[in-house]
Amino acid sequence: MLAFVRRLLPLLVAAFALLIAVRGTDLTKLRAAMEHAPMAALIGASAVMTLLNCAADTLAMFYVFRWFGLHLRFFDLYTIRAATYTLAVINYHAGQLGIIGYLHRVGRVSLPRASAYILFIVGVWVALLLLFAGGSLLLGGAKAQAMAPVLGVFLLGLFVYALLLRWPPRFLRQGPPAQAAGLTAAAAPLLVRLGRRLWYRVWRIIGKLWAPLMEAGLAGHGRAMLVRLPHLGVLLVWHFIALRCFDVQVPVHVAVLYLPVVFAVASLPISVQGLGTSQVAAKYFFTEFAAAGEESVLAYSLSMTAISTTSSLIMGFLFLRRGARLGLADMTESAARGLDSAAEVAPVAPLAAAMDDRSPAVAAGDESVPVSSRS
Repeated sequence: MLAFVRRLLPLLVAAFALLIAVRGTDLTKLRAAMEHAPMAALIGASAVMTLLNCAADTLAMFYVFRWFGLHLRFFDLYTIRAATYTLAVINYHAGQLGIIGYLHRVGRVSLPRASAYILFIVGVWVALLLLFAGGSLLLGGAKAQAMAPVLGVFLLGLFVYALLLRWPPRFLRQGPPAQAAGLTAAAAPLLVRLGRRLWYRVWRIIGKLWAPLMEAGLAGHGRAMLVRLPHLGVLLVWHFIALRCFDVQVPVHVAVLYLPVVFAVASLPISVQGLGTSQVAAKYFFTEFAAAGEESVLAYSLSMTAISTTSSLIMGFLFLRRGARLGLADMTESAARGLDSAAEVAPVAPLAAAMDDRSPAVAAGDESVPVSSRS
């Protein structure tokens, strides 16, 4: 039942947000905006930008993984990244699992550590978007000022995070003590044992996720943002072209400041492919620049959601066969199983083994996994 609710919730959020976005919209004008836009040119440009977007995304991931000591083949990583676009359209988390499984199988790192690498990349991406959005407080006008509370909380959180990276507390540096294995002593009441076991599990997971972040340090976070800039640049150019196709005459510097906010909203895993949420954000920021009114902005946003979703599906299908040869399906399934088993509330000793730094295959000396010769 809970799994069904989790699958249904993004659809409900998308439907509700889309209703808000189209409320009061003249559908005749919306259709006219769609018909007058040079869709053939936009689709052609989008085909090129989709390839560049995947390449820039993969390039950023490639260098981050290399800095963490994983020497992967760029085209193999590009293949896996492109193939997981299809998975991400169907299920956002399945797309992430595909990459985690690839790192686990080919990079031979544990699943928790591979998950930490992906969390690091996602966190850097969101931070980069919000840093660009922060510039809108200075140059973006009254609408940007309305975001000041949210951006203020983000900047405060970023400051605290930087302090933790520079001077991490002892419990993050060292993890739970070995004596914690005795926390599940049978003499303690059941609820106490369960509470201690849960706390020990959470402590170990936080420690495993924190370790790569601490290894990267402030300099590593800065480098990860720098290599992510081409990816953001591709998206900015792509959406700026689309805005012009729908006669939304937003100045370049305003688009550079506002579009990252739209991207951040669309990236939130609360809606299906950002449907509804991205339209609400686009209308809020860009309606004043559209001579034909909000219908042009809505037409731009809906078209780009459709084009980006379709292009992701096409990219995924084009690379799915080669991804299958690299073992993508098996890697995704094994990653899901491994993370699900690690997430179960288990006795301390088995949990400690499940969270060990070395992957099961490496720990067992298994060399049967073929190593083949995405940010």
